[in-house]
Amino acid sequence: MHEPYRYEVLPLDTPDEDPRWAAYLDIFDFGFLDRRSADASVETYRTHRRRDRATLGMVTTVGPGLAGRQPVGAFASAPFTLNAGAGIVDCLVINTIAVSPSHRRRGLLTEMMRLHMGDARDRGLGCAVLSASEATIYGRYGFGVATRQMDLSIDTARFHVRDDVDVAEGHIEFVHPLFLQPHFDRITLAHQSRYRGAHGRVHGHYLLHTGAWDRADEGPSRSLRAAVHFDADGVPDGFAIFKHKGWESSPVTAEVVQVCSPHPSVDRALWRCLASIDLVERLTYGSSHPGDPLPLALKDPWSVKVTGGDDAVWLRLLDLAVATRQRGFDADGDVTFRVIDPLGWCEGTWRLRADGGRGTVERSDATPAITLGVDALATLWLGDRTAETLALAGRVTGDPDAIRAFSRVFATDLPPVNLARF
Repeated sequence: MHEPYRYEVLPLDTPDEDPRWAAYLDIFDFGFLDRRSADASVETYRTHRRRDRATLGMVTTVGPGLAGRQPVGAFASAPFTLNAGAGIVDCLVINTIAVSPSHRRRGLLTEMMRLHMGDARDRGLGCAVLSASEATIYGRYGFGVATRQMDLSIDTARFHVRDDVDVAEGHIEFVHPLFLQPHFDRITLAHQSRYRGAHGRVHGHYLLHTGAWDRADEGPSRSLRAAVHFDADGVPDGFAIFKHKGWESSPVTAEVVQVCSPHPSVDRALWRCLASIDLVERLTYGSSHPGDPLPLALKDPWSVKVTGGDDAVWLRLLDLAVATRQRGFDADGDVTFRVIDPLGWCEGTWRLRADGGRGTVERSDATPAITLGVDALATLWLGDRTAETLALAGRVTGDPDAIRAFSRVFATDLPPVNLARF
């Protein structure tokens, strides 16, 4: 990195009173046009980043208007987990990225990307993930959209589960969200273990979803509420968290933040309970997914309407051999393909063999029948899209028969499901 810029890391053991904590966090606040963080917000950020064992990278510089050497770019990443279809594996999560507008287009983000992802690759991780507020940025670094989330609007008056559909037995109780604290990790891990594409949770998720922290309240949440499902033995095995949108909303609406359990029958029990809340006429939900089975379980499927959608998680393959060994395959096959990678890590021609649910890949000297970018490979990696669909979009090229075979190898029986955004 050229002078006067320097890449530095803010150590997690930096004393609490050090002003660099606030200066570091303010890079993100400014980048997303938020207010400067209050002392309580800085303290909470410091706590959960330490718990996550995060790497707080930053680019500092000197110049007119700056009080000495100051951070003008920041990049936070941490160890994370992903259900890649054959179990939960380690990966890297990139939590937040920001560069001051006066220092953009100088290669600072590219340098931070290479440093953080290169270190993760050197440590044996197969992939990195992030959520994007500006979707056009990350494709040039080899990221592709791997999971999507859909926005739902549910008419509670029309919400009735079909008589022939199973709804989990047990009991549901409305509780203070703090009740979830001793159960949160167990329930979210059970959900992650059940679904391909599901990610782990950083400590910030725990704070937000148990109501321990709310940025708007700058302390414990006063608006978050929780419904918890208890199994026949009285053990919590699923939860829904939600907020009332206010009496000025018409129809009267509750925003469902998350419904989390390891089984759709528990989800249905929670949804049925939420739809029965007195005075609530509509439920909104932003963490559904394209394969959500909820509408199919209802007498009136059109009581659930899709009102929007977004890219949930972007995936970047760091080491193709490691990532392939960790992925679950629902079909057998033997395919050779060429990958184009702007960072070079997965560049080249590869032969992939999938058998009995697991796969291996090795470099090949054969002439490939298929070519695709590493971002396109990431988009089909968890099963959200097929190679044939990407071929129709012009992002996979080659022999049509080879593309069909390639598509079948990577196709999954069920689409990916993920509740975590970061």
